[in-house]
Amino acid sequence: MRFCLVLALVLVLATSAFALEKKAYQMREDFGTEPLYDCTLNYYYYIPCPTYSWFWAFTGWTPGEIIGHCFNIADEGTGGSGNCDPAVCHELEQLRILDFAGYGTVYPGLFTIEFDVFCLQDECCYGPQPIVHLWNSGPVETGYAWNYFAVDTDPETPEVDPLCLTPCWSVDNFSILVTATHTGPNGTYPAWGFDNISTGIETGCIMHDYGCLPAAYPRGWCGGPPPKVHSGYIGTYFFEYWPMPCFVDGRDTTPDGSQFGCIELAWRIYLVCSYPIATQPSTWGSIKSMYE
Repeated sequence: MRFCLVLALVLVLATSAFALEKKAYQMREDFGTEPLYDCTLNYYYYIPCPTYSWFWAFTGWTPGEIIGHCFNIADEGTGGSGNCDPAVCHELEQLRILDFAGYGTVYPGLFTIEFDVFCLQDECCYGPQPIVHLWNSGPVETGYAWNYFAVDTDPETPEVDPLCLTPCWSVDNFSILVTATHTGPNGTYPAWGFDNISTGIETGCIMHDYGCLPAAYPRGWCGGPPPKVHSGYIGTYFFEYWPMPCFVDGRDTTPDGSQFGCIELAWRIYLVCSYPIATQPSTWGSIKSMYE
């Protein structure tokens, strides 16, 4: 627990150093407008009050800073989407992120980011671990609200070629890390969307009156006991902080994030599931050997 608190304090110091700005927004889910998919996974809370949920927007980044979000494929996500079957859901087709500024499309090249996908040896955020790089998006711009990015391994073909995650699948674990690196010359934006419980509480939202799932909080650092968070700050070069320190709710006034706790990036992954997978589970030694 002491280690978790130290990491929380590291993040508080880091965020004050680069002066992140935090603003609460209301946003609605993309109900009825999403593409077809086999399975999705996200960890952020969507608490309708009565139809829109509260989110935090964090801005004030500098070029080179990296944020990340771990996904354990077998986890039950929030929002009632059910579990993705780790034995068969082995292709990553799309990412969805939330940006409350959208200046990347207004000022092309100024607020550019790049997404990367990695295999993790262990479940999200459990100590130092070897990491295998699978995919890079190249420079992309984000618009306002929900953004969809195809994880296309062959952009030259007209159809989307999803990213195969089978190299990440082992007998003990099936986890990936998705990162966003601020590669534009400004870096201040995107205004990344995170979930937000405290504003809903402050405005009188009765969280469980509209059929939503119970929201357990305060959430702690991703390596701590449940409820835990999977989103975090990696630093200004790769794995400056690992495990990742979490982002603390914008209204939390405690030194250790114990009032409202950590918050999750409003990111979602979309998986293609095939039946059956004609591959045996790997050991981590065999996974590493593929990339050495």
